[in-house]
Amino acid sequence: MATDEYIEDVFVVNRWILRCAGLWFPDSKSKLIQIPYKIYAVVVFLFVNVYFTSTEFLSLFYTYKNLYDFIKNVNFFLTHFMGAVKVTFWFFKGHVLRRLMATLESPEFHYEGCEDFAPAEIWAKYRKIGFKYTLGFLMLAHMTLSSSYLPPLITATFSPPPYGNGSASPFYHRLPYFSWMPFTHLTPGAYLLALGYQAGPMFSYAYSIVGMDTLFMNIMNFIAAHLTILQGAFMTNKSRVEGGEEDALVVRTRMNHEMKKNCRHLQTVLSVCEDLENVHRFLTLGQATATLFILCTCLYLISTTPADSKQFYAEMVYMVAMGFQLYLYCWFGNEVTLQASEMPTYIWKADWFDCDHSFKKNMIFTMTRMKKPIYMTVGKFAPLTLQTFVTVSVLTCGTSAIRELFQIIKTSYSIFAVIKNTSI
Repeated sequence: MATDEYIEDVFVVNRWILRCAGLWFPDSKSKLIQIPYKIYAVVVFLFVNVYFTSTEFLSLFYTYKNLYDFIKNVNFFLTHFMGAVKVTFWFFKGHVLRRLMATLESPEFHYEGCEDFAPAEIWAKYRKIGFKYTLGFLMLAHMTLSSSYLPPLITATFSPPPYGNGSASPFYHRLPYFSWMPFTHLTPGAYLLALGYQAGPMFSYAYSIVGMDTLFMNIMNFIAAHLTILQGAFMTNKSRVEGGEEDALVVRTRMNHEMKKNCRHLQTVLSVCEDLENVHRFLTLGQATATLFILCTCLYLISTTPADSKQFYAEMVYMVAMGFQLYLYCWFGNEVTLQASEMPTYIWKADWFDCDHSFKKNMIFTMTRMKKPIYMTVGKFAPLTLQTFVTVSVLTCGTSAIRELFQIIKTSYSIFAVIKNTSI
């Protein structure tokens, strides 16, 4: 029986996005590639994550008297500050994530297909899911930036407002959002330069944020893939080791060997879960807290913006992007929990009736271990699941999900009401 061909390099899209952000060095050993990339990475880190993030914080002091601009600047600052935190996190803890990626991509625990068990197809399915959500989030990030920067860019390029006699149209006074500038932008040329000065770091933030978030997402995605493959591996243990007219003792010996391999595989996957949880939980807490605040304040900004204005659609796209960011965390965290919770059922479905004591003991130990839920958490405060985010969670988790959903809606509305009242 031929071994199924697993697709290699399942994190290829994540690597390319991080490479665009200056966080993943090219594979080539050529100095003509390595040296320019190192210069690019240093410039991006110093200019975008250090200098520009600092100027965004400084901008808060210029806008605190205007509630709309102040809230918008706080939202952008929180988003980009979390991006800078993720870049810093990568420099200190990136080696842990790279090790986890290598473990998940390792061919050590590849299986042969049998009957309805097709591990290579499962692997390809999860790879496709990872690609779809990664590219979808990247596209949404581009839509968010384009909705803010394309309209003024098109206007300033093809239909520039009049400028003359030392006076400028009000158009040149405002950028997509207020930020401290080292130069004035009251002329058409200076305005286009200011747009580029502001948009450049925005796209850099987008790639670092999308790269780091989708990497975390995809690691959880392939943890779920391994758990799904393990379900089939446990269930088809006997079918995969039988080869014809072997003696029953030979079959039992092979089944014991296969069971031990499955248990080692499961222990490796659980170790990956634990390491990912330990290294990422506080970053997840920071992102979830920032996103909840941003979603609430975006609701306020949308409520105070005319529905037919460009700003309204820009705010809507931004709010959708932030919601989708948190959705990715919850969806794939929920997948890990769900696949782990179903493991005992698949172990029980194995043809174990005529197996020896050693096989049955390993079964019982493994099933007992998997009764303890596997969760990715938000800083150990709450499990990272889909209970409060999608309708399907109501079907899988029961009425508690509805109560939690209404509690979050109530909390969000309370924050929104407080902000709304301050503007009266």
